[in-house]
Amino acid sequence: MKEVIAAENIKLKVEASDWKDSMVKSGQLLIDSGYITKDYIDLTIQCVLDNGPYIVIAPGLALSHSRPDVSVKKTGLSLITLKKPVCFNCDNDPVDIVLTLAATDDTAHLEKLQGMAEFISEEENIEFIRSASSPEEVAKAINEFEPEE
Repeated sequence: MKEVIAAENIKLKVEASDWKDSMVKSGQLLIDSGYITKDYIDLTIQCVLDNGPYIVIAPGLALSHSRPDVSVKKTGLSLITLKKPVCFNCDNDPVDIVLTLAATDDTAHLEKLQGMAEFISEEENIEFIRSASSPEEVAKAINEFEPEE
């Protein structure tokens, strides 16, 4: 089984005051589990400030990330769902699922990203994440997901 995401890096029904806070809370899971330092979260927020809300990749879903950096100790992914959606000021607002991707180099994250992309490309899986009651069930569903050929 491929590990796309660890249950310890998933938190459901999180309170966030705005888009920056949602990115901090998603990134904090990766700090707590030893994947990144706080500097990486600052980089992800700076990316949005510099380039706009391009990270909102689907209705209601943001993929917070930055370039590989010394602040990334291990390649990984985190996921939070929000109690109340936040706005990034873009067409796909409001956002209630925030993923954070951290990569140690330009290729290490591709397998995790592909696994997550395949999972979230199916609308019913997004709804499953929104209604899930435990991080473990979300991690299991994502990690065991096999796209149809």
